[in-house]
Amino acid sequence: MIVDGDNLFQCMSRMIAEGCEPTENEQLLWDRYGETVAILIIDSSGFSRTSQRHGIVHFLTRLMQLRQICEAIMQQHHCKRLHFEADNAFATFNSAADAVRAALTLQRAVYRSGLMLNEQERFRISAGIGYGRLLYSETLEGYFGEEMNIASKLGEDVACGDEVLISEAVYRAASEVMPQDLQPCKVEISGISLSYYRYCFQPESPGVREVRAGR
Repeated sequence: MIVDGDNLFQCMSRMIAEGCEPTENEQLLWDRYGETVAILIIDSSGFSRTSQRHGIVHFLTRLMQLRQICEAIMQQHHCKRLHFEADNAFATFNSAADAVRAALTLQRAVYRSGLMLNEQERFRISAGIGYGRLLYSETLEGYFGEEMNIASKLGEDVACGDEVLISEAVYRAASEVMPQDLQPCKVEISGISLSYYRYCFQPESPGVREVRAGR
């Protein structure tokens, strides 16, 4: 039923073609494709408005610089997999502590790089982190599971620029590396109630206004 070389979706398609219900073979799927990982999702602020005002090439030039910084930081923190999609980055780690350290280091590195979104506004990122058992498709589809969904909502929908939002599972698994000034928070989004912890990077210069990440 499970053939070597099949990714998750190929395996499920094969089950259906053979008259098997994937939900009845869920444990087989988890045994073959399940991984316990931390997922770090990074979003950038000002994509749509900057592209509209200054052109897409202006934004993409800065996005490429961000990616170079991101690749170096992720490698330093034992990133397992990293891929980019539009103005987002998706990084996975075996350790929740490594994911937290990577997110905090990246916030500082982007600030210290002097990367600017435009003449007046520095480039900012937000991050959401989840940790738990996920299904991996072994292709560009990536990871699936509750903590993936949580990290995505935190990093892309809830977080503002300069923020790192940490799921309850990450907080429990990596309590030894949690930054000071964490704020426990709750939010209702897409019909679900999420409890999480908020860290806001404090730049070395004052007078920075809050900018929501995303498009």
